[in-house]
Amino acid sequence: MISRRTLLAGLPLLAACDKQPGAGYRGFAFVSTDDAASLVAVDLMAFAVKGRIALPAPAPLLVRHPDVRTPLLYALSPGSRSAEEIDYRSRKRLRSIKLGGEPVAVRESQGVLWCLLRGPQPQVAPLEGRGIALPAQPVDFDVSARSPMACATLANGSVVFLDLKERRAFPPLALGEGLGQVRFRSDGKLVMAADRARRQLTVLDVAAQAVVTQLPLSLSPDHLCYDNGGQLFVTGEGRDAVVIAYPYSTEIAQTALSGRKPGTMAVSTLPPYLFVANPQAGSVSVFDIATQKVVAVIGAGMEPGNIAVTPDQQYALVLNRASGDMAVIRIPAITGGRNKSAPLFTMIPVGTRPGAVLITPSD
Repeated sequence: MISRRTLLAGLPLLAACDKQPGAGYRGFAFVSTDDAASLVAVDLMAFAVKGRIALPAPAPLLVRHPDVRTPLLYALSPGSRSAEEIDYRSRKRLRSIKLGGEPVAVRESQGVLWCLLRGPQPQVAPLEGRGIALPAQPVDFDVSARSPMACATLANGSVVFLDLKERRAFPPLALGEGLGQVRFRSDGKLVMAADRARRQLTVLDVAAQAVVTQLPLSLSPDHLCYDNGGQLFVTGEGRDAVVIAYPYSTEIAQTALSGRKPGTMAVSTLPPYLFVANPQAGSVSVFDIATQKVVAVIGAGMEPGNIAVTPDQQYALVLNRASGDMAVIRIPAITGGRNKSAPLFTMIPVGTRPGAVLITPSD
């Protein structure tokens, strides 16, 4: 199900597809690892490591400044309970921002970066400023693209909505233990909460702050990923498959076979592909969103994890946690066909157990 909006959004990228094959992307990939207190800077034109940025502690969360004209990124560290501000053009650390707890996730809402923080005083807080107290330790959170609203899943089995503008939390809604990721629908009217214990998606109405329906799944909803057309893809323990949910009609559309024990996902818009990491198989499955079929399975390395797609839609970058490298897939080289395979473009050593990657432009 590809919407007209998705197709139109991809049209500006056509010019990018005409550039010389393998020419690279004018920018850097910044990679953090679980074991090293540094960021690795990978030049995506040369496809080579160009330096490292020292940090106080490993930083598994990376995010750009909300204003794209500002060349800053932030590396958030649970160990140091800080956000390190970095100029990504000069590749220098500028300052350290102390946080009120251990960062779990970070999201942008109306030009402000908000952090989900664990600790003695669990809260949702901006990088700098007063936070909103949570009634229990958090699991995950998301923010609406249409209003200053957030929703968090909590370790005690409840969800809580938060008004970010008024800095207040609404009464929590008990759903049951085992909650995981949570995502707003693109219009901000519904929230999809992963219920891993009962293997279902719980759909919540934001205005009423009440359960709309529960969608049973054939697997545990460990990983959620939207495409630009509004479809929600789900992978997790229990089945070697990708579940496709339609949030606007609140139904499960299809369960499609994928690689062995599929994990994290990422999407490209042109062509509309879903990249699915298969950690145990050391591969990435490429799922054609338009035809809803696997078109290629690519050997990526040992224990592939997080995946990022360059803004020009030319490359998918795959972090291999066990082999300590970053696999580069050139998207136009994925042609599908009978053998359903495609070659890797290159492999770049980045350090032991890479966990997060953030792509920034050079200008």
